[in-house]
Amino acid sequence: MKLTVTGRNIDITDGIRGHLQNKMDKTISDLGEEADVHVALHVEKHRHFAEVTVKTKGFTVHSQHETDDLYASMDNALLKIEKQLRKHKEKTQDLRNKKGSQSKFKNQD
Repeated sequence: MKLTVTGRNIDITDGIRGHLQNKMDKTISDLGEEADVHVALHVEKHRHFAEVTVKTKGFTVHSQHETDDLYASMDNALLKIEKQLRKHKEKTQDLRNKKGSQSKFKNQD
């Protein structure tokens, strides 16, 4: 998994990069090496924005979140990404099961 972290009006420290890497290892580790993850962090006064984009083979998911805490923004954006990836995975599995059962019925005729 390729991780790119961009900061606007903020310096990206090793702590921020380490926190993101640990969270992604726990949540979206099943994407494999072909995944490209881009995290953009932005600070305006007391508002902290986190945008996460995951590009993999065949699809792209994007999420963003805004709070008063930078780490909370990152965590919530990653949770949204995890939900989107889980939904995509379930849809593809359901479609695969549906196609498999249809071909089974065709072979019985």
